[in-house]
Amino acid sequence: MKISIEPIGILKTPFLEKFGVPRQAGMISEARGVLKLNPDPAFRDALRELETFSHIWIIFQFHEHANEPWRPLTTPPRLDAPGRVGVFASRSPHRPNGLGMSAVKLDSIDFEARGGIEIHVSGVDLLNDTPIFDIKPYVPYVDSIPNARGGWTETAIPKFAVSFSAEVLEQVATLTKKDSCTDLKLLIIQMLELDPRPTPQKKSFPIEAAAHEGMTFAFRIGAIDVKWEIRAKAIFVSAISG
Repeated sequence: MKISIEPIGILKTPFLEKFGVPRQAGMISEARGVLKLNPDPAFRDALRELETFSHIWIIFQFHEHANEPWRPLTTPPRLDAPGRVGVFASRSPHRPNGLGMSAVKLDSIDFEARGGIEIHVSGVDLLNDTPIFDIKPYVPYVDSIPNARGGWTETAIPKFAVSFSAEVLEQVATLTKKDSCTDLKLLIIQMLELDPRPTPQKKSFPIEAAAHEGMTFAFRIGAIDVKWEIRAKAIFVSAISG
């Protein structure tokens, strides 16, 4: 049976490329997004009482992989993953229908935004322009399961110390003033402390190894390029531009 569905809107985020996108929703609280709903007058009523909830589920499509074949086995992007796992035991974007779901914090709803209602959220883990198919309230008494097993994901994810050059700190402060909605320094720290590099890079060039001292990497947040290096088994942000 074929089922056709249409997006109700598009999620705008600072993640223009896959590198650096948070691995899961909620891991980076300062990762903010705006769900721009289609200009449908019925959506105003459809959102009634949603603001009484602190978090929402968003159902979306992994649009960068929409035309790619799905994979029954996948290698999770974690060093402690047990090799390859079944796609249904993972959150890989390479799925039979390319659908995903994320629980994000609901910050506000702008019913008067030009061109359609805007829903402001944080803790996002999605690429810019991700198509959104549905919104559901996060209901703690049923959605939170305290004794649930986490399978192969239960091991703790390591975090690394992040520091900045004095010049970068000045630039970050200036950019943050221009965009008061985002704490750019906190966003960079939250992204880098989890080491956003692909798993092969993490395995080949572990931050903990002294031999990799001084190695440089970069990623992009919106229009800003962030350059960082391995220093003293930690992460040092050496330059930003854009």
